[in-house]
Amino acid sequence: MVETIKIEVLERWRVVYKEDEKWQCGIYSPEFSSKEEVSYLERHNAPELFLLIRGEVVLLLSKDGKEVEEVRMKPGIIYIVEEWHNAYSPKRDGVVLVIERPDIKTEYIRLS
Repeated sequence: MVETIKIEVLERWRVVYKEDEKWQCGIYSPEFSSKEEVSYLERHNAPELFLLIRGEVVLLLSKDGKEVEEVRMKPGIIYIVEEWHNAYSPKRDGVVLVIERPDIKTEYIRLS
């Protein structure tokens, strides 16, 4: 049997599959349309995998929480994120598949 999951954007983040508390995947659609709207970055205690499904998404990445690099996601490229991050979608049409641990811990910092 093959299980299928229809990709629907119903909110900013929604877990669509979880496997035995080892890993989960979710659909992420950034609520911001520009870097200027983003007021915080987050970081987890384990890496996350990001894959652009459709639209346009720009990752905001920072090693130190101060200098922020913008990385425009490309289709067919997997991004493994371990540093401070957030994202925006200029046309608000971006959809990303995220794979992570279900017990992930998250820290937040404000951008100045």
